[in-house]
Amino acid sequence: MHLIVFDVDGTLVQSEEFDWKLYVHAIQTVLEIDIDDDWSGYRHVTDSGILQEIIENADRNKSHPNPFTRVKETFVRMMAHHLDDRGGRLSEVAGARAFLETLRSRPEVSVAIATGGWRETAMMKLRGIGLNPKEICLASASDAISRVEIMRVAEQRALQGMRAERRTYFGDRSWDLKACQELGFDFIAIGNNVSHPKRYPDFRDAEAILEELGLHFSKNS
Repeated sequence: MHLIVFDVDGTLVQSEEFDWKLYVHAIQTVLEIDIDDDWSGYRHVTDSGILQEIIENADRNKSHPNPFTRVKETFVRMMAHHLDDRGGRLSEVAGARAFLETLRSRPEVSVAIATGGWRETAMMKLRGIGLNPKEICLASASDAISRVEIMRVAEQRALQGMRAERRTYFGDRSWDLKACQELGFDFIAIGNNVSHPKRYPDFRDAEAILEELGLHFSKNS
């Protein structure tokens, strides 16, 4: 069995341009503070990890009941409004949906998603590019704070006790690569945000990526 796991933002969905802006806006709206939006400086680059660290470092003199829940609810609501304004549709990373569906049709492959975003917003984004998130094993920042733990949860849910002979993760950031190195996953970079020998601009060259994965390409793929 080959376990193949995908990130969401910047890997499957072209959401990075608006996602971080909405997230920052939600935090500033609820906590009324300015924050550092250079995510690379945070211990855990996930929605829950970033927020926990911001709350830990926030002005203790300000009273914000249930700040974690309030920020999350505000962000989810903002994301829903953003999608509603666009008729529920988002732009995929070119070829992403077709490529993921090709993998799901392979009996020797187990597909999962491990995202640093919360489950609610991740599901919205996946629906926005025409995927049904209920049909794919999904782990998110709603399950754990660290990306490593999120990936572990995704693996457990996807394999359900089976053993994977090979594990591959598709991501687009340095923290994705770092998590893969810690867990022993093969890493394939999508886009230009991280330098890596195995890197593709998107999923349009499905034949080359399938070959990289050690999977046979057919005209039906």
